[in-house]
Amino acid sequence: METIRSVKTREDAIRLLTVALHHEWAVSFEYVVHAYSMPKAKFFYEDPVLKQTTDVRGQTIQIGIDEMYHALQLAVTLARFGVDPGFGTDEVVRFPRILDNLRQDKMTEDLVTDLYQSSGIEPGAFPEIENMVWNVSADEVRHSAQFEAMIAALEAAGAAEAASFRPHPDRVRREDLRQLHALGRLENEAMHRYLKHVILFHEHQDLSQRLFKNSIGHMRHWDKLSGLLVRLNDVVALENAEIDAQGIERSRRPMPLDYPGTDRLSALATLPGLERDLAARYEDALRLDLPEDIRAQLRLHLALTREHVFTQDRLLANARRIKGLA
Repeated sequence: METIRSVKTREDAIRLLTVALHHEWAVSFEYVVHAYSMPKAKFFYEDPVLKQTTDVRGQTIQIGIDEMYHALQLAVTLARFGVDPGFGTDEVVRFPRILDNLRQDKMTEDLVTDLYQSSGIEPGAFPEIENMVWNVSADEVRHSAQFEAMIAALEAAGAAEAASFRPHPDRVRREDLRQLHALGRLENEAMHRYLKHVILFHEHQDLSQRLFKNSIGHMRHWDKLSGLLVRLNDVVALENAEIDAQGIERSRRPMPLDYPGTDRLSALATLPGLERDLAARYEDALRLDLPEDIRAQLRLHLALTREHVFTQDRLLANARRIKGLA
């Protein structure tokens, strides 16, 4: 991560926001991937902030959600500068051991806390950005303390060698696993495509909030699909990753970088087809011989996707009715 110690000009502010955004996009993926690479309700720690015994996996997921919100704040701020924030990320890493993933998570929290708190924003130059940076850094301080407590708990429990989940050996041959992975990739893409449009229309409160609602729906679906893969003895994939001799996965492109749509009509026109594609894929998956609990979860996803189809059809039709709408 680039070190920034002075922010005086518009260009300095854009550089700070961009460096921070690349971090936040990365960890919003990394933490969820790490969470679904470990068992649910097996490792617990005493949370220093929540003041209660807490599931390591569950809290790691929650921290990943925090980071997605941070990324959105930074991206909207860049858009207000007239800059396309994009979806570039820092490197995302998954280790063969759970403990190493948690150590990676704490290290990245400490790095970004230093970036935020030592950025040297000129007093009075960008007061709203300065306030946002300190607010976000407070979350990062909390996250670091929580990861530190998780690490200590695993070490104390003798779980330092506990292994991350590995891919099912028949992943590429099993139709159920192939379809669930494909659904996960498309849900991930849908979440970020909607977020692009939330950023694009950040000044249009009604439209941006409606699109943000759908983005959250797709984020939850990706999250749930990751859990279903664990249920089938597989693990969520780290997209476009290279794996070294030690089994460490590294990716600089865990999600697509480009999404269609540059104005209201062209953006809205891309979304009904995306939702219909998802609905058709869920219908295909429900024809497979899957356990009933997995089928029940997929039916919930399909129902919400059909709601999205209805909503996006109407949003596009309404926009086409209005003369002069940009």
